Amino acid sequence: MQNIQISPIPNQSFSVTIDQNFYNIAIKETNNCMSIDIQKNGEYVIRGSRIISNYPILSYRYLEDGNFLLNALSEDIPYYDKFGISQFLIYVSQNELESIRGKV
Repeated sequence: MQNIQISPIPNQSFSVTIDQNFYNIAIKETNNCMSIDIQKNGEYVIRGSRIISNYPILSYRYLEDGNFLLNALSEDIPYYDKFGISQFLIYVSQNELESIRGKV
């Protein structure tokens, strides 16, 4: 698992290279919840999706070479003012996903 730095601000975008893939990520405050856009190697894999704590952001396995999730230390709904404090963006590699799912 890899922690990806996010800031406690309402709208942010950044790029990160993980497992030889280039991701553009935009996180936005939308109607009192947080939404996310993810581009992988220049193509959108998800756009305007609501972030739910501790659940994979990419909801379909065929989109995965790995996945992201917002790890929350409490039951709180994801919100930017807790980013980097009690809510953290995590990347889980394909191998880690297979291990978690029992497909070793």
